[in-house]
Amino acid sequence: MFIKCKKYFIASLIVALPMLVSCNNVPKQVMAPVNNNNGKVTLECVVPFDNVTQHEAFENFETDVKSTFPDYNIHLSFVKGDAKAYNTKIKVMMYSETPPDIFYSEDGELTEELYASNNIQPLEKKLEDLDYWNMVNPTAKVIGDTGHIYAVPIDEAYYNVMLINTDMFTKNKVKIPENIQELKSAVKQFKGKSITPIAIGGKDGKSVYNMIESFAGTLDHEITSKIISGNDTFSGENFNRAATSVMQLIELGAFQEKTETISDEAAANLFYSSKAAINCTSSDKYNMANNKLHGKVAVLYYPDLGLTKGSIPKNIVSGGTKKDSGLLMSSSTKHPKEAAKLAVEMSKYYNKYHYEKQGDGTIIYNLDKMAWTTSLAPDLGISEFMRHVKQEGTVNTGLFKDHRSPEQRKSIEEASTAFMTGLLSVSDYLKEMDISTKLK
Repeated sequence: MFIKCKKYFIASLIVALPMLVSCNNVPKQVMAPVNNNNGKVTLECVVPFDNVTQHEAFENFETDVKSTFPDYNIHLSFVKGDAKAYNTKIKVMMYSETPPDIFYSEDGELTEELYASNNIQPLEKKLEDLDYWNMVNPTAKVIGDTGHIYAVPIDEAYYNVMLINTDMFTKNKVKIPENIQELKSAVKQFKGKSITPIAIGGKDGKSVYNMIESFAGTLDHEITSKIISGNDTFSGENFNRAATSVMQLIELGAFQEKTETISDEAAANLFYSSKAAINCTSSDKYNMANNKLHGKVAVLYYPDLGLTKGSIPKNIVSGGTKKDSGLLMSSSTKHPKEAAKLAVEMSKYYNKYHYEKQGDGTIIYNLDKMAWTTSLAPDLGISEFMRHVKQEGTVNTGLFKDHRSPEQRKSIEEASTAFMTGLLSVSDYLKEMDISTKLK
């Protein structure tokens, strides 16, 4: 009864917080301190209430985790509010006298602010000690520009892919392309039949950039990491070849008209309605496409720009896990080792829920290493795709997984839309992209 009353008290305090709070002017106490019971380690965890998938997955976590951690008193609080309100409440908690031991964040700016003020601690050593990286796919390990890892990954990893309508390829006798020349040939054949070859959302420019980056990744699966670290540039050879290839597709009329006005959703609907043969999108859209097209859909890796006659496509994809997004640990926790173990358990619990209850094959864990079963049959297409991306050297970490600043993101998106509409040449586009990396 005491714990329940305490938790209601905590929740009421959280709800009463002001929506906008300066980090330098915050209340000193937000969460009531929880004392150890019977000498057990007590840990406080916070996740967002309005994140429906997390709320559903963690609904019974406190009860279920007792058998795994019998010597812990674990309290999980759900914080209401949209992303902005949630972040504000987290900052209030972290600058109070009783911050949570573990909390969720998917906002890179919030994470940066908290580690810059030493409110959270790096986790790479703790995760190594727990053998965490052997449980997950290689792309789950994203080291930031600080050289540290501040979050235990939890969310599904998504990758940039082309989805194809297999029925349209079969009926129109078009070869599924493995290289850029075969893709150009497919574009010409579909254009000749008045079918939009490739649907892509060009409205905010993000999908356009992801497409160009994906082509560049086929030449070097570390290209984006090299650009972020300053060891390469957008105007370098690989991105130049990628942008040139996309410009050639534009000149062939590969994309729908007025691409700059088309949202990702509208582009997807063109594909779902069989008005477009290919959709440049994300791997998380596969299940929707599979349902809409009644199973007549397949993942197409971006055609390899470096493929030579007789060589085997490397099937490189761009994307992966967001940097410093997941479960963060307070620097003031009194039980860092135990908190790290619990954060890993929360990550496993969440991913197990998605796999066993929803048949989600895009989880970050290597299923070969986990004794998880599901009554739902995972789709073979996405299962094969995920088996591929867990291999070393198959994924180029996507730029938008690195939490670009709002100014950088806006600059990249605007330049990419302008490029798609012909307002920027290849060289001018790449110059704009190089400038974007210098923005704060």
